[in-house]
Amino acid sequence: MYLKGECKVLFSKFIDHYALNQLHKKKSKKSQFSVPKEILEPIRREDFYQVDTKDVQVNIDYDTGIYRFKSIVTSEFPINDLVSGEVYLHAEGAANPNVIFVHGWRMNSYSKLKSMYHSRMSQLGWNMYYFPLAYHMDRTPPHSLYNGELMISANIDRTVAAARQSIIDLRTLIHSIKQINDGPIILVGVSLGGWITNLIATLESELDAVVSVFYANRLAYSIWNTIPGRYIKEDLLQNGIDYKALLKHWEITDPSLTLPKIKKDNILLISGKYDQYISLEDADYLWESWGKPPRKLYNCGHSGIVLQQKKIAEDTITFIQERIKSGYS
Repeated sequence: MYLKGECKVLFSKFIDHYALNQLHKKKSKKSQFSVPKEILEPIRREDFYQVDTKDVQVNIDYDTGIYRFKSIVTSEFPINDLVSGEVYLHAEGAANPNVIFVHGWRMNSYSKLKSMYHSRMSQLGWNMYYFPLAYHMDRTPPHSLYNGELMISANIDRTVAAARQSIIDLRTLIHSIKQINDGPIILVGVSLGGWITNLIATLESELDAVVSVFYANRLAYSIWNTIPGRYIKEDLLQNGIDYKALLKHWEITDPSLTLPKIKKDNILLISGKYDQYISLEDADYLWESWGKPPRKLYNCGHSGIVLQQKKIAEDTITFIQERIKSGYS
C-alpha cells in the first residue's frame, strides 16, 4: 500500500516536471523588467479595483456565441483593451445559473475548461461564459511570444495593471449579466484564473458562489518559490529586486490579506497535494486566512487539471447544486 501511494506521488511529480519543461520551451527572449514606481502610500483595494458599468455596452452575438465589450481600463496595447469571450445561453432572461470560467496562465484556448465542465453543465441547462484574461487569446499583442507573456512578468507595474484590468473587466461582465438574468452567478477559476477569482471574491458582493481550482495565492510567492516563475525571478534578481520588495509591490494583488465579500460556505477551494506549479503551502495560507472554507485536496499535481478533470467537474457541480438548493443562504 505504501509503495502504491509513493508511486502515485512520483508519477504526479514526473508529469508536472515534464509539463513544466514543455512550458518553458516558450519564454521571453529579452528582459521584461521595467523600474517600478515608488510606493508612496497604501492604496485602498475598493478604489483600485472599482468598476463603473453605466457606460459599458456588452454586446452578445447570439448567432456566433460571442460577447464583446471595450475595457474601461486602457493599456499600452489597444488589442488588449477589447474583451471578447464565448457565451452559451440556454434561455435569455431566465433564472438559470450563470457560470463564468476564468482560465489559467498561458492558456491559448478554453479547451481544458470545456472538456472539464461544458457537456455536463450544458445538460443541466446552465448558462456559461468563458472569460479571457488580459494579454491572453484575442487580447494577445502580435509581438508577444506566448499567451500571458505580458500579464505576468518582471515588469512589476504592468503585472499589477494587468491584474487590475482583468478584475475590472470580469466585474464588468458580472454586473452586465446581473442586468439581464435573475439567476445566480458563479465564478470558476483554474490556476492563475483561481487567483483572479479569489481576488474577485474579496471585492464583489454580486457573486453567489466561487470555485477555485489549483489556485495561486500570493503571486510573489509563486514567482519566488515555484518552477514556473524561475525565469521571471532571475530577471528580477538581475535588476536588484528581492523577494521582500516584490511582496510589497504586489501586495494589492494578494487575496489572503482580506476576507471575501461572500459567505465562506459559498466558496470551494480545490488543491493538489503534489502541485509543482503552485505551492500547497501558499494554498494552505489562503485557506487558513479565509477561516477554512469548504476545501478538497486531491492526491495529484497540477496535471490533475487534466488527469482528474472528471472528479473536479463532479465536485464543482455538486457544490453548486447544493448551494442552489440551499438558496445560498
